[in-house]
Amino acid sequence: MFIALLILHLIICLALVAVVLVQSGKGGGLAGGAFGGSAQTVFGGKGAVDFVTRATMVLGGLFFVTSLSLALLTSSTGRGTRSLIQEEAQRARQTAPGQLPQAPGGVPAPAGGTAPSGGAAPAPAGGAPAPAPAPAGGGR
Repeated sequence: MFIALLILHLIICLALVAVVLVQSGKGGGLAGGAFGGSAQTVFGGKGAVDFVTRATMVLGGLFFVTSLSLALLTSSTGRGTRSLIQEEAQRARQTAPGQLPQAPGGVPAPAGGTAPSGGAAPAPAGGAPAPAPAPAGGGR
């Protein structure tokens, strides 16, 4: 269905280009009416509609319809309406539902957000030693 519509669309495009190129210039038109031409109306006088003009209108309408149809067929090809960011967030939730976030040193952070038992804080990233904790007494 999609391929057949695409081929029809291409044939209509080529026919529309050919018909527009075959048309003769009308002379006058908007330029003649707006800038002192001898036409009675703003857009120039219009005689009877000939075959080439009618073919241009019909092919233009068919081009519009096939373009819309192709756009609708392309947009509804089974893709979800979620964005890429939403899909990545869903994938992250499915792969690691119970893991704790990683601390800078690669050690899982404790659940309560406090320093691990033992009194020393973990070493910061970059290999620099952590500052020594202050003494418990009041040594001035």
